[in-house]
Amino acid sequence: MNAVSYLSRKLLLLVIVIVGVASFLFVLSRFAGDPAVLMSPTDATDAMIAATRDRLGLNQTLTVQFLKALAGVFTLNFGESFISRQDAFSQVLGRVGASLSLIIPALVLSTLIAWGLGTYAALHQAQRRGRALMTATFIMGGIPYFFLAMVLILVFAIRLNWLPATGSRGGASLVLPVVVLTVQGFATLSRLTRGQMIDALGQTSITMAKSKGLSPWVVLFEHAAPLALPPLIAFTGIMFSLMVGSLLILEPTFNYTGVGSLLISSVSARDFPTVQACIFVIAILITLVTIAMDALVRAIDPRLRS
Repeated sequence: MNAVSYLSRKLLLLVIVIVGVASFLFVLSRFAGDPAVLMSPTDATDAMIAATRDRLGLNQTLTVQFLKALAGVFTLNFGESFISRQDAFSQVLGRVGASLSLIIPALVLSTLIAWGLGTYAALHQAQRRGRALMTATFIMGGIPYFFLAMVLILVFAIRLNWLPATGSRGGASLVLPVVVLTVQGFATLSRLTRGQMIDALGQTSITMAKSKGLSPWVVLFEHAAPLALPPLIAFTGIMFSLMVGSLLILEPTFNYTGVGSLLISSVSARDFPTVQACIFVIAILITLVTIAMDALVRAIDPRLRS
């Protein structure tokens, strides 16, 4: 498959995601109740609700409403927030950086730690320390991340007073949520790394490399690692989506002003333009990262290019 065909398929996938997200948001807004009633004050009269319905174009057929909603998604026009009276998409876009400042460090740290632990456990798979290491990561992976967040707040913020318990000002406020996301990530990826490295070290090409008298480090990094790397990179994209989902609980827990806390507060306030913009941005971010990881795997493994 050439690069043009590959890029065309991925662009088509992105369009499909946008249409799917637009359809989901349209159905979601209708199942939640009459948008005109939800977007009107609690003491609104029938005339005010009718005026809101006319302003929103709810008197038109569902087909026309859906096409307008679809056009709004492609033009990034979700309307104004009911709470802040600002453009919903711009408001969400202003929170993306804060959320990524948690996800990116956690993703990098968890990947490096997992690759190191998993490789060590694979090299010592028959020894007690290798099995003990994987048992420890298995136990850590079973700890709910919201419970871990509360424990870290209790110990390091309340008891020791080393770090702030909540807030999003300064680097110190990033430490606890990044640690929670890192533990959540490397606990699973380390076990996957171990399995991939064991499979790679058992390949015939690795046996031939060892028989040539190459040093263990050369065999590990130049021969075994390239065989094990593609699935690990692909799983990193999955880890990104899992971390984004975790922010829906972690950001309100730490009172962190990111997309996750904005989405939760907007759902509580029935601020549908902001809810739609949040869901759209999250879906596009996950899709773009998945496409990027897939392209990276394809660039590393020549077997996937045909």
